[in-house]
Amino acid sequence: MKTRKSLLFILLTLPLLFAFAQQPQGQSRGGRTADEYIKLLESESRIGGLQVTKVIEALKVKPDDRVCDLGAGSGLFTRPLSQKAGGKGVVYAVDIDPELIKHVERTAQEQKLANVKPILASETDPKLPEPVDLIAIIDTLHHIGNQAAYLKGLKKYLKPGGRVAIIDFSKNWPAGHEKMIYTVNDLDGWMTAAGFKRVEQHDFLDNNFFVVYR
Repeated sequence: MKTRKSLLFILLTLPLLFAFAQQPQGQSRGGRTADEYIKLLESESRIGGLQVTKVIEALKVKPDDRVCDLGAGSGLFTRPLSQKAGGKGVVYAVDIDPELIKHVERTAQEQKLANVKPILASETDPKLPEPVDLIAIIDTLHHIGNQAAYLKGLKKYLKPGGRVAIIDFSKNWPAGHEKMIYTVNDLDGWMTAAGFKRVEQHDFLDNNFFVVYR
């Protein structure tokens, strides 16, 4: 009798386990498919709001730099970063959503961006294979649990003098993000505790702060 009950329990829970396994492991898509989410990330309004070209210039990436685009998403910033890093540089496109990683890999191949290296990370570790010159965390940190511990763990992935650039919402947070809200003061506290010091602040984004730490 116990065997039959155990078998019934397994049969009933298998669909739930399968459904859980299929959930995206990256940034919350808000119930969207990967394709729908990519369209949102690549929308004209988002590109305009984040002023991608101006941000890339402000990041001052040099040829041969090692760069991490942490929370790469669709690769919106990965692609121009790879062009700045040049043929001898590397851009690690890091995300925990395997569907987004596949998209970044495919688009990099289509655009012949050989220096883009996609990395499927865990929720607590970007899993970079080497120290880098710059870690860019754009529109992503609010999705990360226990930011203080996560940011402290980035130290080992930076070269001496390496930078961490963080862009996130500062005013109007999207609906559904209420529990993710944090401030620049919160961020300064986390980064100071992690051994970083703020060295730059850019104010040209209307609804985002943009700060750089070293």
